[in-house]
Amino acid sequence: MSDKPFALHITFTTYGTWLPGDKRGYVSPTQLPEGGTLPKKNLYGTEYTRNNPYTKQVAYAQQKYDTVWLNLDQAKTIAHELITACQQRDWFIAQAAIISNHVHVVVMQCPQDGPAVRRILKGVTQAELSKHSGKPQRWFTKGGSNRYKFDQRAIDNAIVYVRNQEHMLVGIENMKIFIPGEAK
Repeated sequence: MSDKPFALHITFTTYGTWLPGDKRGYVSPTQLPEGGTLPKKNLYGTEYTRNNPYTKQVAYAQQKYDTVWLNLDQAKTIAHELITACQQRDWFIAQAAIISNHVHVVVMQCPQDGPAVRRILKGVTQAELSKHSGKPQRWFTKGGSNRYKFDQRAIDNAIVYVRNQEHMLVGIENMKIFIPGEAK
């Protein structure tokens, strides 16, 4: 590990809650009603494609599993498992937010390999949620976001962004779980 500041801001969504065609924006190919697709737009500085009801309808019809909206109990399970996974690896969660349809984690003292760190965090929470519910289930979408933060200002901005998430069910701050609205 280096003495230089570094963090990863990892984000992943629950299954079926942010489909291609969504009004919030998406980077998947756009489905055309007459057939065919328009290629995805996923270049730095390119505006996301937004609000294509036909594309969203096609994506919904192609879902293989039920859409997942997390409840408070499931969010607590995720928070506990994130902390356990990080403790086992000597990683540090500076800030995390578990929302009904996605998870943000600002993790430090971890490898500078976003996809690997994200796979671990998603994998352990996926397994624990299935164990907790008593049945295997697809909880999260494929992929996610790995944003690399290489200076303290960028890290602080990511922490503030995650801390201020609306509709947070459960949060983690400095490896400690909290429920918004309850005394810390």
